[in-house]
Amino acid sequence: MIKRKAVAKIGLLISAISVHWSVQADDKLAMILNNLEPSLFAPNIVSTNQFEYGSSLSPDGKKFAFVRALAQFSHSALVISHKQGGAWQTPTLLPFSGEFHDTNPYFSKDSNTFYFTSRRPVDNVENGTFQMWQVSYDGDKFGQPELVPGKINGDHTVIYPTVHTNKDIYFSSIIKGTTGSVDLFLSKYHPDGYQAPIEISELNSTASDADPEVSTDGKLLFFTSMRPGGFGHYDLHVSVKQKEGKWGKPINLGDKINSRRMDSDPILSADGNTLFFSSDKNPDVKAVNNYDELLQRQGRIHNGLMNIYSVDITELNQHLREKG
Repeated sequence: MIKRKAVAKIGLLISAISVHWSVQADDKLAMILNNLEPSLFAPNIVSTNQFEYGSSLSPDGKKFAFVRALAQFSHSALVISHKQGGAWQTPTLLPFSGEFHDTNPYFSKDSNTFYFTSRRPVDNVENGTFQMWQVSYDGDKFGQPELVPGKINGDHTVIYPTVHTNKDIYFSSIIKGTTGSVDLFLSKYHPDGYQAPIEISELNSTASDADPEVSTDGKLLFFTSMRPGGFGHYDLHVSVKQKEGKWGKPINLGDKINSRRMDSDPILSADGNTLFFSSDKNPDVKAVNNYDELLQRQGRIHNGLMNIYSVDITELNQHLREKG
């Protein structure tokens, strides 16, 4: 009887310690999220009073590709800025973009392939369906766009694909028979062509889930979602890979990053410690007294169009890996 009581007390003590650690861990995570300080990326060069979103930083940190678009995502082109003397330079149009609706740029981790999606014409594919394309490049010399081979492309739209170090492609799409409206998928690499999309079911909700980006070590997956419990629109989340290989419960990145407006397109720097994302947060809605003031308000960066932000997530990275 005494032994049973002792075992029970030990069990309760272990349980209490476990709960206490969990609460402390959650408190630490809340503190880390609350201390995040996102800022406009390269204001007046990359982030301007125009409509920009969907970015990618080259592995060497010297090239920054992103999208310049018309309102309502009706048309877009791919542009690139180069870093010289520690400063980002005026963007230029990528040589293969401008005619068709191109979006979602992505530098490969090996620095010799550039990816994007486009509505450019493809035989036997319905007009308006985004397909994934690839371009070889060496320094600043880009080749001609070619469709990514295999079954990643099809009669479904490929939205915001990102390419992992093992060449697997994570992306979002609307495919009949899956969990929600827009869902997260994985297309595994094969030398003969990418395999058919696999739904990442543990992360998908009945709402829209999109824009996946996986850390270089494969332990963290960032994405955006309209799932309940957020701030009112698309919110950025992160999930930690579990020991059994599945993705853990998504964590909302909090109100320092997310807003009541659209927060999307998460992309990591090569070392994983800087997160880039797109948002139309902080619109300037102060009252104006005359037409000139109205024009000035519309000409400011925070005029309700999308901009690109960056934030240091070094501490968040460390904590999530320790917790995971």
